[in-house]
Amino acid sequence: MSIVSTVIAVLALVLAAGSLGIGVAGLTGALRRNRWAGVRSPETLRSDEAFTVANKVAAPGYLGAGAILAATGVIGLFVGAWGFLFALFGIIVALLVISAAGGMALQAARAVPAPHTGGCCSSDTGSGCADSSASSCSAETDTAVDPADDCGESSCGTCALSGMCLSEDNPARHTV
Repeated sequence: MSIVSTVIAVLALVLAAGSLGIGVAGLTGALRRNRWAGVRSPETLRSDEAFTVANKVAAPGYLGAGAILAATGVIGLFVGAWGFLFALFGIIVALLVISAAGGMALQAARAVPAPHTGGCCSSDTGSGCADSSASSCSAETDTAVDPADDCGESSCGTCALSGMCLSEDNPARHTV
């Protein structure tokens, strides 16, 4: 057995464990909003409810991808020198399955109503962009400000993800 086949088969098995873990956590609702695991986009990260709904929808895809990765990883370990082809095929198919599940999850997240923040960011973050659909407040003055004024200055990143950092004359900025 070649070292390449072994490495790619083991990679498929590691990815299988991760995919199965995310799938189980998403299905049970145990996966909390984060920036590393699950379906992550501006739509899913806008609220805990949107994140939970999206990942429950994507969970069967993650579980299916995990099963594909596990099967092809095990086959890749025992086939021999050409076993890496099975594992590589499994990785590609699993990525396609997760992508399709992610697309369905985004549609589900878009159906979840946006949370209402009362028009201002909480003063503990100090950023002006927790909810880009509402007017924002400056932590120092507690007066309404343009969320785009904070772009590039805070760590929340919501403005950039929502298109708020686009220039005033760009028509895409006004479609957010």
